[in-house]
Amino acid sequence: MLQMSSRRVFFPLALFVAGLAQPAEASATATSIPCDSLNLKKEEKAKSVGNWRGFSASTVSMILFQGNMEDYDASLGARDGLGIVSEDVTQSWRVEFNPFEKRQRVLGEFIGLTTGLGFDWWRFGVDDLHRLQFEDASNSVTAEVLSPDSMQVTKNHVNAVYIRIPLLASLHTYKRGGNGFHLEAGVVGGFLLHGEYIFEQQNLSIHEYKREDFPINPFQLHGRMAIGFGKMSLLGEVSLLPFFDESPLDTPGMHSFSVGLQFRFSD
Repeated sequence: MLQMSSRRVFFPLALFVAGLAQPAEASATATSIPCDSLNLKKEEKAKSVGNWRGFSASTVSMILFQGNMEDYDASLGARDGLGIVSEDVTQSWRVEFNPFEKRQRVLGEFIGLTTGLGFDWWRFGVDDLHRLQFEDASNSVTAEVLSPDSMQVTKNHVNAVYIRIPLLASLHTYKRGGNGFHLEAGVVGGFLLHGEYIFEQQNLSIHEYKREDFPINPFQLHGRMAIGFGKMSLLGEVSLLPFFDESPLDTPGMHSFSVGLQFRFSD
């Protein structure tokens, strides 16, 4: 009688415990897969690719600007008498290398804001008949005119290397890293890492004149626009600040600008 009673108690209790264990195990199995899937979706959604991260090569020139936005005078090219070359891409050029970027979506993937970090190298060539110098009296960059028969000029150029941070608004017609149309525009600020003017002449011996304190503007503020398809863009930048750190009297300041091609790094 006692044995029969024990069986009646044991079997319902065993079924009850088994019932509890089975749903718990099934629940653990069911919830583990969706959690991993949700994490993966969150990681994918968090990443958005812009068009800053990459490499570009451009031809460069100058714009002479004097006055303000309401009353101004502007023309293409550097000031007369300096010999700065702006028509030869082998003499005057610009390259940039942008290793880091962060793009924040504003309206889905189609509209966003991009920032990051990059490096910029400007090189302006000077012809063989001029040697640049800085005149304290006029607080401006001037040039000494050279005799064409007195020497052979082997180096004559200005270098400026900047570290830069952009703030760009971008429009994409594709989702994550596609090959559609894109448009990106905004401003880029920079700080001069290294600037120098190098002049080298060869007569009976080689004489080098190198100034690392040449008055290149230590700050950079550029307007930037890139338009393209896929990983390639037509790129243009124009300086809102003069290229040289000078305040010429009754003379327009020289603002640099560039036009070239940009190649976005693979995602």
